[in-house]
Amino acid sequence: MYSYYGGGCLDKYNEIEIKYKILINKAIDIVNDITDYEHNINHTLDVVDFTKELLDKLNIDVDKDVCIIAAYWHDTGRIKLDKGHEKLSADMLKDEMLKYDYDITFIDKCYKAIINHKWNMIPETNEGLIIKDADKLAFLGKRRWIECLKHNYRLDSIISLLPKLKDEILYFSESKKIYDRLTIELVNLLYKEVCNGNN
Repeated sequence: MYSYYGGGCLDKYNEIEIKYKILINKAIDIVNDITDYEHNINHTLDVVDFTKELLDKLNIDVDKDVCIIAAYWHDTGRIKLDKGHEKLSADMLKDEMLKYDYDITFIDKCYKAIINHKWNMIPETNEGLIIKDADKLAFLGKRRWIECLKHNYRLDSIISLLPKLKDEILYFSESKKIYDRLTIELVNLLYKEVCNGNN
């Protein structure tokens, strides 16, 4: 439904996305208004896709509905602020879910999946660990890099974290395998950009 990578495991999450269409569309509307090329809709869609990939590869007890909702909402707070956006994003989602009378336990699980996704934070739930890893894998996301390159936007903060991303920040071993694959894909993307720029 919202995935742009298409095919494979991503399509099986359409049912969840349809079930929470109003919530997800609200998040998309908010993120579409973020002007930071590093954290706009392209980044959010990368996080959604990496969340789906981790859900397929991890053999752990996890609420997939919570993960999908949290992936779309994790950076909505950036519409107002950068530092502390994690809490604001979680609060914004909680407020939105309360409007539609979602169960408070479910709301709390969604809140906890978002609140600690910054690179130096430790999530307290499996859902939170997945969102954090998906968000950090998106440091290597093609959509973000293409968007930033297109607008000559500097990625110094991401570059500074890449050396420790795999060994110090990512939690799941499956995330580290995805990191290896993405590194190769990103090098190929950058190589093509350089070659095209020299023609």
